[in-house]
Order: sequence, then C-alpha cells, then structure tokens
Amino acid sequence: MTFLIILGVILLLLEAILFLPVGVSVKFRDDFRVKIKFAGITVYKINTDETEQPEKKDTEKDKKTEEKDKKQEKKLFTRLKDKHGFSGAVKSVMSFLLTCLTHIKKLLRHIKVKDIRLNITVGTEDAAKTAVEYGTVCTAVYPVLSLLDTCRNINFKKIAVKSDFTHESADFDFSLTVTMQIFFILIAAFKILGEYKKFISEEDIQ
Repeated sequence: MTFLIILGVILLLLEAILFLPVGVSVKFRDDFRVKIKFAGITVYKINTDETEQPEKKDTEKDKKTEEKDKKQEKKLFTRLKDKHGFSGAVKSVMSFLLTCLTHIKKLLRHIKVKDIRLNITVGTEDAAKTAVEYGTVCTAVYPVLSLLDTCRNINFKKIAVKSDFTHESADFDFSLTVTMQIFFILIAAFKILGEYKKFISEEDIQ
C-alpha cells in the first residue's frame, strides 16, 4: 500500500513537471541558437557560435576530410548562400520553417508566442537584380507569415522585409520567444529535429 502511495505521488510530480510552462528562445543569424529557460534559469542551450572546434591531429588528413572540415567551419546560412545565393538561402530557410510549423500546427494552440521578429534586407550591386531578389524573398516569406497569422497566441510581431537599391547589402535574421509546457516542447522538438536532419541531408551541407 505504501509503495502504491509513493508511486502515485511520483507520477503526480512527473505529470506536474511535464505541464509546467517553460520559455524557449530561438534565434537565427547565420546559424540557429536555441535557449530553454525554466523559472528564469537556462537549463538547455544550443549556440553554434560557442561550439568547440575539434583539436587538430598531428597526422595528415586526406583532401576530402580537410574539405569537409573547412565546410563545417562555415555558418549554416553562409553555406546556403554559397550554394543558392542570398535569396535562395532565405527561401531554403523559410521553406524549412514552414515545414516545421506545418508539422507542429496542431500544437500551436498550446504555444504562446511572446515575441517574434523578422528582419530581411535585400541589396545587390544591380538595381534590377535587387528587385528580382526582393520578389523571391517576399514569395518565400509570405507562406510562413500567413501560417503564423492563424495562430491566435502571438502577442507581438515585428516584421521588416525591405530592399536597398543604394548599397550592396543583404541581411537576414529572426528571433522567436515562446512559452509552452515541457510536454509539448518534447513533442515539437522530436518532430523539428527530424525535419532538421532531413533538411541538412537534402541540402548536402552537413
């Protein structure tokens, strides 16, 4: 009897923990950064800028290994730009985000978006090319924004997609801060991680 009482208490505590609200911050500028906070304390963090580089070995590496190492040193967005150009890289990232949001669409009603920001500036050395690139970026961004507009739990949203015809400048970054229960974080993380691995594999930029 005592064992059943203890087991019941443990199960209740686990259930309570699973449904406690947790803050999740996601940022993308050249690479993804994720931070999870519970009661104001960071309990999990992925920051690719702080990823430790592997120690160099004394033995010589073959050419393929060296090329792969150099490739991995580049930020994700830089690798995408090298492959697709700026607008193509934005299109690739937004397509990935749209896929992720579609997969967790049923969970969105359980997620409170406290802050979402998107800033994209398109500029090239040629005005006509800038116009084309800007059109491509807008086409890529629109489906994601449309899907987010269906989410009623967004409290603040700041979106800026603009063109710069006077300078050769291109910039892309976004940030997202949400509150959700641990239970839904685990479900969303499982689905998004699968899509991320698929995305990296298909882009051949791992």
